[in-house]
Amino acid sequence: MNRDEDMSQKKTPEQIHAEAERVLGDARRALERADDFYRDQGLDPEKVRAVTAARLGPKEKAEAEALFRQDLEAIETEVAQEMARQSFASAPSGGVKKMRPMV
Repeated sequence: MNRDEDMSQKKTPEQIHAEAERVLGDARRALERADDFYRDQGLDPEKVRAVTAARLGPKEKAEAEALFRQDLEAIETEVAQEMARQSFASAPSGGVKKMRPMV
């Protein structure tokens, strides 16, 4: 299922939360696989991260931060749009109609 199909379906907040948890789990597993790779190569994952971070200059750090913020804003916008779509799709119809006396 692609992203456009995901957006066209109505999702409950619980489904959105479950999907976010799944994505976070995928990211955690990817980080664990990277750590396992470093260990298999005889490297300490913490030291690898420290060396990599030390090599980033201010320009690279600023660029990474800007990209991160753009992604975060895009996610927040997407969630807000989906919540708005769902609120309009399930808007109340105006309540119960008042019964008229029959003449």
